[in-house]
Amino acid sequence: MTKLYFIANNQIHIYENNKTVTMPCQAIDQYKKNLDEIRQRKEWKMKGTGAQFMGLNRYDEDEGYGLAYATDAVVLDSENIIYSARLDDGMAINIKPIQNLQDTEGLVLRKNDFIAQDMAFDHFKKRLVLSVQEQQGYGTHLCILPLDSNRSQFITEGECIDANPIFDPHHVDQIYYDSCGLGGGENGVFLGPREIFHLDLSTGELETKFADPKYDFLKPQIDQQGSLYFIQRPYLRAGQTESSFGFFKDIIQAPFKIIRAIVGWLDFFTQRYSGESLKTSSKTAGQNPAIDKQKSEEELFVEGNLIKAQKNLEANSKKGEKYPGTIPNSWQLMKRSRDGQVTLVKKGVMSFAVKDDSILYSNGKYLIELKSDLSEEKLVEAKLISKIIV
Repeated sequence: MTKLYFIANNQIHIYENNKTVTMPCQAIDQYKKNLDEIRQRKEWKMKGTGAQFMGLNRYDEDEGYGLAYATDAVVLDSENIIYSARLDDGMAINIKPIQNLQDTEGLVLRKNDFIAQDMAFDHFKKRLVLSVQEQQGYGTHLCILPLDSNRSQFITEGECIDANPIFDPHHVDQIYYDSCGLGGGENGVFLGPREIFHLDLSTGELETKFADPKYDFLKPQIDQQGSLYFIQRPYLRAGQTESSFGFFKDIIQAPFKIIRAIVGWLDFFTQRYSGESLKTSSKTAGQNPAIDKQKSEEELFVEGNLIKAQKNLEANSKKGEKYPGTIPNSWQLMKRSRDGQVTLVKKGVMSFAVKDDSILYSNGKYLIELKSDLSEEKLVEAKLISKIIV
C-alpha cells in the first residue's frame, strides 16, 4: 500500500510498507521550545526561599506545555503535506516535506485569534477550507484560505459547530460538511443532532442532505463515482435538570447556575478538542491513580461522546469479529449512491477514508482496509484514530 497518514493521540503518524512512524511537527516543537525558554527565564522568580517567602513559589515542574498538538492534515502533492496545529489559543498551518522529515517546513498561516480543527484541500484552485474556532465567538465555522494568501474568508456563521468540510472532487465549488446547533443551560453546553449540509460556493445556496432528530450524521466523503459516505450514530443528548422549587430559589441560585454554565462550556470544548475533562484532572487531591487509570481505559471521550471502550471490545469479540474494536456497532458507515440508495457499509466505525476501490477505517483499536470484495486486512494497531488522510 502507498503512504498514508492518520491522527491518533493528537499526533500525526505515517504508515508505509507495514511500518508506522510519528511525524515531527516543527510548529509544535518550536512552540514547546519557546515555552521552555520562557519558563527558564522566569524560574528564578518562582523558586527558592525568597520566592517562598513572597508566596511566588507556584511553578509546577510537572506542568505541561498547554494545548499544543496536531489537529488535521491534507496531502498537497507527492512530496508535501499540509498540517494544522493548535498552539494554546492560536494555531499554525505548515507545509511539511515528507521525503526528509527533518527538512525545514514552510509556513502557510500563523494566527493567535482562532484555532483550525478540520481542513480539506482543493487541488484545482489551490485553496483550503477550514473549520475554525474564533477566540471572540462561540462554536466553529468554515472559512476559505488560498495557499497564496494569508487572508481567510468565512462562508458560514451562527451558533453552531461546523466540522469535517470536504470539496466535491467532481465540482470544486461544492462543499459538504456536518454541523449541529449549540444550546446552553445550567448544566453546561448542549449540542443538537449533527446534520450533513451541501454548500454551493458559486451561488451561496445551502441544502440539508441528511437530518434526523434520532441520529448524528457526520464526516462526509465522496468517492470517484460520486457516492456520498458518512457515519451515522445515535444522537444522545445529556439530560437537563429544571428547578421545581419556585421563583425565589431560581433567583438565589442564579449566580451559581451562571458559573456552572461557564465551567460546563469550557469543559465541553476541552473534552472535544483535547480529549480531557476539566472536571477530572489527574492532579486532583485525594484521587486514586490506579482507579483513574482503569476508568480512562474503560470510559473514553470520543468526539464529545462517552463510550465504554472495554465493554464494546468484549461485546464485539463475542460476536466473532475478526478485528474487534472499541467503537459500538451503532456507529455505522453508510453509503448513498448517486441514484439515492442508502446502504450500510460497516458497523463500529470511528473514522474512515475512501481510497480508490477500497475503504480505510478505524474501529477504535485497529486501522483496517476494507477491499472491494469485502475482505479485510489489518494494517496496524492504533487506538482511537480520529482522522485518516490519503
